[in-house]
Amino acid sequence: MLPAFYVVVTVLGILSMGFQLLASRLLNPHFGSSIIVWAWLISTFLAAFSIGSMVGGWISNLAPAARRRGQVAGAVLAVVSLAVTALFGRTLLGQIEVIFTETSTALLVSCLGIFFLPVTSLSLFGPQCVQFLASRGTPPGKASGIVYGVSTLGNIAGVMLTAFALIPHFPVSTLLYLWLGVAVLSLASLVRLLRLSDSP
Repeated sequence: MLPAFYVVVTVLGILSMGFQLLASRLLNPHFGSSIIVWAWLISTFLAAFSIGSMVGGWISNLAPAARRRGQVAGAVLAVVSLAVTALFGRTLLGQIEVIFTETSTALLVSCLGIFFLPVTSLSLFGPQCVQFLASRGTPPGKASGIVYGVSTLGNIAGVMLTAFALIPHFPVSTLLYLWLGVAVLSLASLVRLLRLSDSP
């Protein structure tokens, strides 16, 4: 059980930071890759990590039935928002570029409208993973360190894998579909594992 749990936590870390590099490739044809673009992109992802962690912490303290509903809702939201990005991301960016002529405004709308929700939804599960380990007997401080340490290793792997192995060899559109498929499998597995924390 625990090896599968750690694998899923690592994969979610890969998805989160790898998605940031894919987002930069989506933005590049419309806005370039200047420091301003990266500032908006990084700030959006950090805000999503922050809000997702806080909402995930709130969900983790709900009664078991409500917590399970929150977990399923978070997983569905992550998958649907990633699907929207994969299917309509380029189209939406083209429309935003036309409607909002001021670059910072267009970047704000693009980052919030296309990238914020998927990352927020993925971030919901960090606190719940901590609670899962704590419910299996791991001290809370140690559980937090393990989950966020493993997740950060996944973040590093996501950056390196996406930058050096995937983006140079595959179209971004293909990679977004890959991200979507992996998200479906990993979130379904994680929701199933988290339900075990409600077992006596």
